[in-house]
Amino acid sequence: MESNLKRGFTVMELLIVIAIIGLIATIVMVGQRNAQEKRRDLRRVTDVKALQDSLALYLAKVGAYPVYTGCINGTDLVTVGLRVQGMIGSADSLVDPLNPDDTASCYYYTGAGGSQFNLRYTLEQTSAAGEVGDHVVVP
Repeated sequence: MESNLKRGFTVMELLIVIAIIGLIATIVMVGQRNAQEKRRDLRRVTDVKALQDSLALYLAKVGAYPVYTGCINGTDLVTVGLRVQGMIGSADSLVDPLNPDDTASCYYYTGAGGSQFNLRYTLEQTSAAGEVGDHVVVP
């Protein structure tokens, strides 16, 4: 006895499956992006705290904060000065995890010597560390 049932999927069934897979992929990618932003923000907060501590040691040893204006990118005068004085190791990478040389979002240091400096950094997400946007650290 032959059956009139056809084997296979209809075009509509295939389109529904493709739409569901696309929706799931979108949800996963958004979650992944949020997790990456949180990791970068956590690193930023940790790096800035390490820079603050190192700069405090530098002030105690040298008597003034480094003179420099620009991004902390690993080869800048602040990083080099901290390494020379033994405040950070050669393997320490205290640079913004996303944009180390972009003046709009890097760790931006401004110091004219003496006992003051500004260190600006940008958070991507609101969290316990702060609101989205720029933050300025001073001694």
